[in-house]
Amino acid sequence: MKNVLVIYFTQTGQLNRAARATLAPLENNKDITIHYELVKPAKPFPFPWSYMQFFDAFPETVNGVKCELQPFSFNTSVNYDLIIIAYQPWFLSISIPINTFLQTAEARKILKDKPVITIIACRNMWLTSQEKMKVHLKNLQANLVGNITYVDRAANLVSLVTVFAFALGGVKDKFLGVFPKYGVSDKDLIEAAPQYGATLLGHLQSGDFNTLQDELTKQGAVTIKSNLMLLEGRGKVLFPLYANYISKKGTAGSEERRTRVRIFGIVLPVAILILSPIITVISRLAPLLFPSKINKAKEYYSGIKIR
Repeated sequence: MKNVLVIYFTQTGQLNRAARATLAPLENNKDITIHYELVKPAKPFPFPWSYMQFFDAFPETVNGVKCELQPFSFNTSVNYDLIIIAYQPWFLSISIPINTFLQTAEARKILKDKPVITIIACRNMWLTSQEKMKVHLKNLQANLVGNITYVDRAANLVSLVTVFAFALGGVKDKFLGVFPKYGVSDKDLIEAAPQYGATLLGHLQSGDFNTLQDELTKQGAVTIKSNLMLLEGRGKVLFPLYANYISKKGTAGSEERRTRVRIFGIVLPVAILILSPIITVISRLAPLLFPSKINKAKEYYSGIKIR
C-alpha cells in the first residue's frame, strides 16, 4: 500500500481540479491511498478580492510573511511514500497559505527525506515562485522529484485582463463577451493531466523517481516561453524593492501604506502593458543573439535542480 499526501490551497477550486485530474490514475488504484489536505488560513483571504485587498497582499507575499493557519487534519505519523504540493504563485511568489505551511513544524516532520512533486496552476508566470519552493524544500531536506504546471493559454496581455476580471470581479466566463474564459483549460485537465498521472503512477509503484521529470517534460508538463521568462526576470528584481517600499509605511491593512499600495496597483498593470510588447520583440531576437544562454535557462527552469 502506497500513501500519498496532497497539500494544497485554493480559493476557486482550480487547483483542486488540477490535482485530482492529474492524480486520477492513482485514485483508481486500490493499492494507493491519497489524503487531500486543504490548507486553511485562520482568517480566510477574500474572493473576489477588492482592489485594495488584492494589491495590499503584495508585500507580505513577496517577503514571505506568514499567516495563521487552522489545524491540519493529516496524520504526521504516517510514512508517506509521496507528497504533492499544489500551489499558486501570487506576485511571482508562493501563495501566503502554502508559504506558511512550509514554515510549520508539521511540514518539517513529514517532508524530511520524502519525494515531493509540485503542481502549479496559474496565469502564466511561475518560475520565480518555483525557485522559492526549491529553497524551502532544500531547507526541509525534502527531495523535489517532479513539477507539473498548468497555465492559462491565452496571450499575456489578454490573460492580464481576464485575471483581473476574475480576481477582482469573480468573472471567469467570457469577460465583456469578448475576452476568453480565464484559467487552465478543460482540455488540459481532461487530456493532458491523466497522462502525467499515468507517468507518475509508474514511478510511484517502482519507488524510483530519477527519470520522472525528464519524462514529464517530454510530455509537455512544463513549457517555458522566452518572452515570459524575460519579463518575469524583470519582476523578480523589482518586486522585492517595491514590497519593501510599501512595508516601510506599515503592516498589512494599515492606513499608512494605502497610498503606496494604490500606486503599485496602477504601476504594475501599466508596466506589464508597456513592457510586454517590448519583451516579446526582445525574446524573438534573444535566441538568435544568445542561443546558448536562452537554451540553458529554459533547460534549468524545466528541471528540478536548484542553483
